[in-house]
Formats: sequence, structure tokens, C-alpha cells
Amino acid sequence: MAARGEAFPAVAQQSTIDQTGKWIWNFLKNELTPYPGRLWVVGRVTIAATIVMLLVMTFRLPGGFLGAIFTLFLSRENPTATFRAGSKTVIGFLAATAYTAFGVRLLLDDPMTHFLWVALSLFLSFLFLRIVADVGMGVAFGFMVSGAISLWDETTINVNERLENTLWLAGVVAIGVVVTVIVEYVFRRVHPATDLTEGIEERLKTVEKVLQCASAEQPLDSEPDKRLSLYASVGTSRLRRLILRSEFSVHYKAQMSTAIALVGRLVDIAASFRLALAERTQPLVAADRQRLQRLADEVAQVCRNLMSQQLPAKIPRPLQEEPSSLPFLPTMERTVALIPDAFAGSQSVQEFVTAPLDEAGVAPFFVGDAFTNPAHLQFALRGTLAAMVCYFTYTAINWPGLSTAVATCFITALSTIGSSRQKQILRLGGAFIGGFIFGMGAQVLVLPYLDTIAGFTVLFAVVTAISAWIGTASARLSYLGLQLALAFYLINLQEFAIQTSLSIARDRVFGVLLGLLSMWLFFDRLWVRNALDEMQAVFARNLELFAEIAEQLLEQDQVKAIRRVRQLRDQINQGFEAVKAQSDAVLFEFGPSRPRKLRIRDDIRRWQPSIRTLLLVQITSLQYLSQKPLTDLPEPIAQVGIAFERDIAQVMRAMASEVTGKPVGAVPDIRMSAARLQQEIHRYYEALGVPVAAQASDITGLSESLASILAPLYEDIRETFAAHNLGIGAHVQLQHGEA
Repeated sequence: MAARGEAFPAVAQQSTIDQTGKWIWNFLKNELTPYPGRLWVVGRVTIAATIVMLLVMTFRLPGGFLGAIFTLFLSRENPTATFRAGSKTVIGFLAATAYTAFGVRLLLDDPMTHFLWVALSLFLSFLFLRIVADVGMGVAFGFMVSGAISLWDETTINVNERLENTLWLAGVVAIGVVVTVIVEYVFRRVHPATDLTEGIEERLKTVEKVLQCASAEQPLDSEPDKRLSLYASVGTSRLRRLILRSEFSVHYKAQMSTAIALVGRLVDIAASFRLALAERTQPLVAADRQRLQRLADEVAQVCRNLMSQQLPAKIPRPLQEEPSSLPFLPTMERTVALIPDAFAGSQSVQEFVTAPLDEAGVAPFFVGDAFTNPAHLQFALRGTLAAMVCYFTYTAINWPGLSTAVATCFITALSTIGSSRQKQILRLGGAFIGGFIFGMGAQVLVLPYLDTIAGFTVLFAVVTAISAWIGTASARLSYLGLQLALAFYLINLQEFAIQTSLSIARDRVFGVLLGLLSMWLFFDRLWVRNALDEMQAVFARNLELFAEIAEQLLEQDQVKAIRRVRQLRDQINQGFEAVKAQSDAVLFEFGPSRPRKLRIRDDIRRWQPSIRTLLLVQITSLQYLSQKPLTDLPEPIAQVGIAFERDIAQVMRAMASEVTGKPVGAVPDIRMSAARLQQEIHRYYEALGVPVAAQASDITGLSESLASILAPLYEDIRETFAAHNLGIGAHVQLQHGEA
């Protein structure tokens, strides 16, 4: 019996290994499949990096790997945005250069003060990564400081040479910025379509084709079928990065981010619809065929409007959803109808109605809670401890080649176990592929047979193209491409000759391993929570902040209320991105509770687009009411309107309680609340015998839009958490160290 009992775990383990291997293969196949616009991005990144390499090698510029690697960082939606992002990057490097020059002048001579300067510099680098509003500037500062630390520890060159090399670190980045902007400009002249518009257009056209074929009961062509599977797997992470790193206004970024999220959600639903339709054996009824064709026409119209920079027309939704024998059809209808709501308050896709809530003045340098949120300080302390352990280790054993460990700590530093682990896995994979396979492999098999810069240029371009191709995958894999390029550049772009010494590759890869080990031992064990808990907590916090936005209409001081709404809006938008980042990190957390975590992750990702749209409609309502307050209306209507806003806040707080597992009391029916407001308006003006006033009519429309989005969302969240008991407090108890 014992022998038989021992045989079963081995079978289960083999099955798990097979499933994991199949998942990894499908994951890589989907991530690396070509999609429209990908080749153009890879081409311009490869050309820019290769030009920088030629300049570095020709003019023997120190720190050339930074100029080449930042060409992979700087790609934006248009050359102007690339130039502005590059300018901020150069400013970050110059600020770090000035700080380094000032610090070492005062503290370099004494070993103790030098050690303290290193600790302080690392602490500031990690802190700025969290509190500086422009992430690129914070990353530039940290890159520069981590590079300068190893440079100023080098004793084989004098102080003047060290200072000159420090200045060149910023200089080569500036060269990389100029080259990237020029290449982007040339490519945009040759290929005018932007990555953003092309990505949205192709996704909507693919969904339209699926709906048209379903309506006609015809098989879907192989090409649209492949694109549907591809877009469902890749997601919209690259499109979100493009719009978030653009130079558009805060409100336009929020609008386009919401539209992108809805388009991504529509693609996911269409993929599920396609699978369900393939398993169906009964013919479609006439009503469903008509609904499919109507929905296809609506998708096509939305696509045409977005591509021509026009405001999508509002799509009417019935108060009671029409039943259908087709699964996912009503969900697709609701999702498409939400896309025009994302641009509520706009006169065109890029033109927002000027109102008191619009951002004014210069964007803040620090995030809103930079000096009040203790999590920022905890993050900096954890990162500093891990990096200082690495610094102390390679200094104590006199192995300066391991100095890449400090940069590894900085690059992999994120706020939760899952996201940090994700970065570490990709960093380790990139270091192995770029360092051992491409770096050391080229030193053994290729570089000894090259005697001209032309041969090295071909090798460099091929490795850069591979890195850029991986880097244009989704956020789940793109970091691997960046690390692959960085490892290869560190080995082959530091000296001004073909590098055949294997000790350099060995030292730098071992430095990466030391950094990863230190981050795992220290960074992942202090003040951390797993990625799912972080995702759920941020999602619930967004709902609480949303409720506070609704309550600002009740404030007497309108100036104070408007200022607070701006802060809340920005915090919620940041929360949306944090939820999305943590959803990717959940995939890298394993253990017995993994299926439960993935189910909760899918639910929250399903709700995100609706919450985004609801926020934009609520902001539009606040924009309107800040200029035409409810108190301007007759007293009976004003009272019902105020009650409606209170009901919105109460429903949002109820949803937050459902997510966190807190008890929920009586919750108002938001549909009934909106209907009461509409009835009161009609009753009042009918009694007077006059037409409904324009302001009252506008308020009726806004309340109906809010209720039509909020009511089904609350019902979905309530039923989901009631059925599965998924609140934060209901998680399976994890063992120590399990994620």
C-alpha cells in the first residue's frame, strides 16, 4: 500500500511539469508573434542604438552602454514627446552628476564618510524612484548614481579622469536622446501612422470582423482569427505605456487610457465569444443576427470616429438588458456602449471643455503624498539595505567586477513580492541570455574572427533587434528584452575594442546574481504584501476615493472642493495603473492559493474599465455642476439631486466593503435614485406648465449615465464576492515565504 501511495505524487508532479511547460510555450509564442507596427518599432530602436554604438566606438566615449540602452527607454508616441522625455532624462542625469561631484569632493578622502555617502546616495535614488512624479527622471537619477558609485571606487585612474568619466555618463545619454529623436522623426515621415492609433484601429477592426462573420453565420478567416488570439494574449500594455508617457493633458490621458482599457476588454470578450460560438450547434435566431450586425456597425463607427479624431456618438442602452441565447453578446454591447462615455465632456477626441477642474499651471515635481505616505520611506530603506549589502560584499572581498549588483537592486526594486519577483525572474533571464548566450557566446564563437567595425556592427544590430522585439511584447515579458540588451552592452560596449575576455562577462553576470539574492533576502521580507493583496487593496482604495469625489459636491467651499477633486482624480488614475501592474505580478506568484488568486485577478480586471468610465462620467458631472450648482435649481429638485450624489458615494463605499470583506449595510438602489430625480424634475415643471429647463435636462442625462454604469457594476461585484467569499480578509492563510 505504501508503494502504491508513493506513486501518485510522482504522477501529479509530472502532470504539473507538463502543464507548466505547455503554458510557458504558449506564453512565449503569443508574446513573440508579430503584430501590426511591431517591425517599425524594432527597426527604429535598432537603428538608433546602432548609430549610438558607432559614435561611441569612433570617438571612444566612456559609459557608452548608457547611451545605447536609453534608446530602448525613450521611444514615445511622437518625436516631440520623445524629445521632452529625453530632455527630462538628461536633466535627471545632470542633477545626479552635480550631486555626485559635490558629494565626492566633500566625502571621498575618508573611508567612513565615503561609505556614508554611498549609503545616502542609494537611499536618495530609491526614494526619488517613488516620490518624483516623472518616473523617467527618477530612473535617470538612480542609474547615474549607481554607475558613479562603482566609478569613484576605481583606484586605477586619478580623480580628474574619474570626474571626466562621470560627466561623460550624462554626455552619452544626451547623444542617445538626440539620435533617438532624429530617427523617430525620420521614421514618422516614412510611416505616419502612430503605434497608438494603429493598435486601436487593428483591434477594433478585428472585433468588427468577428461580429460580421457571426452575424452572417460564416466561418472566420484564419488571419482575423490569429489576430484575435494574438491581441487577447498580448493585451494593451504597450498602448497604455504610449499614452501615459505622452505629453497630452492629464484628462486626455485618462480618457484614452479608459478607451484603451475598454478596447482591450472588448477583445478579450470577443475571443471568449468566438470560442463559445465555435461550440454552438444550433443556428442563430434572427434577433441575435440583427444585434450582432448592429453591434458590428457600432464598432466600425467608433473606430472611424477615433481614427478621425472625432467624438464617438453616444450609444443608447435600454434600462433593462435584452436577453440573448448567445453568451457574451450583452457584455460586448455594454462594453462598446461605454467607449463614447469615456470621452464625456469633450467636444472632440483631443479637446476638452474648459472648466474649473481642468489642470492648471506646471505639473508638480513630487507625487501628492511624497512626504506623508510612510510606504515611500519604507521602500527606500528596503532598497538601500539590499544594495548596501551588495556594496559591502564586493568591496570586502575586493571583487569590483560585481558592482552590477547595485544596479540590479535599483532596477528590480518594486513595491510587492510579486512585482519584485517578476522583475528578478526577467532580470535573471535577461542576464543569462544577454550575458552567457549572446555575450560570452559571441566572445567564443564570433568576435575572435572579426577584425573590422562592420562585422561588430552586424552582430550588435542583430542582438539589439532581438532585444527590441522582446521589449515590444506585453509588460509580462518586455522587461526581459531590456535586460538582455543591457547585459550584452555592459560586456561589449564598455571598452573601445572587440572584447574577448570571458572574465568580464563572468563578473557582471555574477554581480546580477548577487543583486538578485540580496533583493530576495532583504527587499522581499520587510514591509511587504503579496501582489494580489496589494491589487485588491488599491482597487478598494480607488472605490473609497471615488466616493469622496461624489461627496465634494456637498462642500460649501467650491474652491477647496475643486482642489480636492483634482487630487482625488490624479490619485485614482495612479491607482488604476497600480492595479494593472499588480495584476501582471500575480502571474508570478505560486502556491496552493494560485487558482484563487487568478480568479480574483480576472474579476478585478473585468471591473477596471467600468470604473474608469464611471470616473470620467462623474468628473464630467462635477465639471458641469461646478459651474451650474444644484443649488441654482428649485429647492425640491436640488434636494433630490443632492440625495442622488450621496447615494453614489454610499454605493461606492459598499463596493469597497465588498472587496475588503467588511460587512455591508443597506445599499440604495441607484437606478431608483436616478428615476426619482427624473420624476421630480418632470413633476415640478409639469406643475408649472413650462418646458423642462436646460440645466435640469442636462442633470437628468448625467444621472442616467451614472446609474446605467454603476448599477450593473455594483450587482456584479456584490454577486461575485457573495458567491465566492473573495474579500481580502477571506484569503487562504499563506505559509511564511509563500506568495
